[in-house]
Amino acid sequence: DPSTVCPYCDEELPSYPTPILQNLLVIARKKSCADPRPRNAHGLKAPLATYISVCQRHRFESHQLPIAIERGWPKTIDFTKVPARVKAMKKELEAIILDSDNNADADDQPRGPRSRSVFWMEMVKEVKKQGSRTVVGVKGQFASFEKTQPGYYGEQGSVIIHQTLFDLFPPSSFDVSLIIPLAPAEFIQRILVPEAAVRLIAQDLCADIEDAIITLRESAQYGVAMFP
Repeated sequence: DPSTVCPYCDEELPSYPTPILQNLLVIARKKSCADPRPRNAHGLKAPLATYISVCQRHRFESHQLPIAIERGWPKTIDFTKVPARVKAMKKELEAIILDSDNNADADDQPRGPRSRSVFWMEMVKEVKKQGSRTVVGVKGQFASFEKTQPGYYGEQGSVIIHQTLFDLFPPSSFDVSLIIPLAPAEFIQRILVPEAAVRLIAQDLCADIEDAIITLRESAQYGVAMFP
């Protein structure tokens, strides 16, 4: 059935394409010309730049999306509820900010809220290995970018979580001596954003924090594609 195959690559389309893929197809069709082929009577042709985003999304929904569904990662998220859910975490997140146990060794047994934060302790290890200038510099921020992604919440979730945390904890309210070597904005991005995202994922999946951290890391690329 020509209506079930991609007009560009002639491969089978997902049984239930998402609105994103449907919209990309509509946009690309407007800039394409008819090119019927033996395998595809509805075939189209256009410059690669016109339909490359369709191909990328088609591949994602055909191969990665089924894996995500199998693992229980959501296809839809009610982002309107995310700010209130993050605000409900204020006490837990504030405890991480105010914990003065900056000298906990990365190999020590967890003590206070700060040393129980996987994201803080990873940063401590990086500082010991590379030095604080490298870790907080542009190169260090780029290297840690993937670690600070909010899992399957994607870019949409990242923006909402980030803004909510800035509202809860304005950078000017931080005692910077407690979060050295990070500046307030870096502490929010590198520590609080993933801490909030992990708690959201744990709530979504009824999982413990350890399993939620694994999901956060494994689902990051899915989130970027699903909720850009």
